[in-house]
Amino acid sequence: MQHDASVDVALCAHALNEKSAYLAALLKRVAQHDARAFEALYRASAPSLFGLALRVTRNAEAAEDVVQDGFLKIWRFAGSYDARMSSPSTWMSTIVKNQALDYLRRNAYSGVYVEELDARVAMADDDAGLAQQFSLDAERLSIYLGRLAPIQRQAIALAYFRGQSQSEIAHTLDAPIGTVKTWISRGLESLRIMIDGRHAPHHGGSCRVAE
Repeated sequence: MQHDASVDVALCAHALNEKSAYLAALLKRVAQHDARAFEALYRASAPSLFGLALRVTRNAEAAEDVVQDGFLKIWRFAGSYDARMSSPSTWMSTIVKNQALDYLRRNAYSGVYVEELDARVAMADDDAGLAQQFSLDAERLSIYLGRLAPIQRQAIALAYFRGQSQSEIAHTLDAPIGTVKTWISRGLESLRIMIDGRHAPHHGGSCRVAE
């Protein structure tokens, strides 16, 4: 059973733009010490930031503390957010990830070896939202996705835009889970290569994402 990812990618482009604009507007109000905006920002962002903290600390109680400390910093430094440098989600994720690493350092890595710590951070980065992971706006993300092999694009769209697990993607695409992992990892690596500038999109190029 094949799944056409073009709809997912098109909808994602619009959704990412709207979400980023919403979060940026909230951060602007938080910078003016608007408590209601801060509450709205927390509701919109805390679940994903908790997931990030949990992947690094692997401790739910520690992750909760990390997120709370992270939001205190977000409250204090919201005025320093610059939309030209990163998306709101990327900016907040960086704060929370740094808080999680500080927690591990304060607790002598909580029994975590340096190599394992590096692996945790890498995993947290890989599991982050696609646009957040690459610090891209929706239009650029759609262009880059359109340059992937169709099956890689489908697997990535199902993983990041529909939130399917690798086993669910394997069922949807009627493929072994190992093959799905390969499609996703190779697709992400291709995106990294393009974003590094070696295959930058042409100005005015097509945003068509389906074959």
